Amino acid sequence: MKTFKNIFFLSLALIISNYSYGQKPGEIIKLTTYNKVIKFENIIGTNKDSVNFLEPNILYRINKVNNETIQLKALYFKKDTLKRKLYNDKIYYINKSDFEKSYEEYIPDDKLSVGILTLPFKARPQDDFSFDTEFNLSTTLNWNFHKVYNAKMNLQIGAGIGSVNLNSSNASGITDGKAQDVATLNFFSGLMLEYKKVQAGIYVGVDQINNQSEYQWNSNGNLWFGFGIGFNVFKP
Repeated sequence: MKTFKNIFFLSLALIISNYSYGQKPGEIIKLTTYNKVIKFENIIGTNKDSVNFLEPNILYRINKVNNETIQLKALYFKKDTLKRKLYNDKIYYINKSDFEKSYEEYIPDDKLSVGILTLPFKARPQDDFSFDTEFNLSTTLNWNFHKVYNAKMNLQIGAGIGSVNLNSSNASGITDGKAQDVATLNFFSGLMLEYKKVQAGIYVGVDQINNQSEYQWNSNGNLWFGFGIGFNVFKP
């Protein structure tokens, strides 16, 4: 049980640390308005053709984040001759404060992804909506079916492990004054909103214990509703 809880807190720390988003080198973005160019550098060659303003709706990769400027490099153009001359193999510097007001993260149209999820609490309607707050950690398969601004709407199915504290009030196989932490296997589905790899959603599922004949847990196999937070671990 101690190992389970350690895994839980490590996973939660990973989720929280990735929620606080700042510009990071290597990330791909789109500008929503024109941004004035401060200067540019050639990566290779001595081509002096350049632009005075970076165009919106072009994909750029963040090359470096400085105190007052952002270095951007456009993704490589293959067919557009003019844009190849103006953008390929060049790094453009723009004002950081202007950039922060006029960019959005590029979200690729990948339909399927895999993630991890933890449910801070579960409500069990058969027990007058009693709440469980025990450890749980699950793997999810996500299907992206809609976008809302910079966020994705996903349908999820998943399975995972957890634990539940059994006592005489919730399990007829436990004698008065005794308690037992028991591992659970959970199956669920839900609707999830994802923003910058961080996920939050509502879910419905069931929990099973493998020694129900001994403990006779009242909620074994019964429906629960939950709220979850997660992190998309296999997305670039």
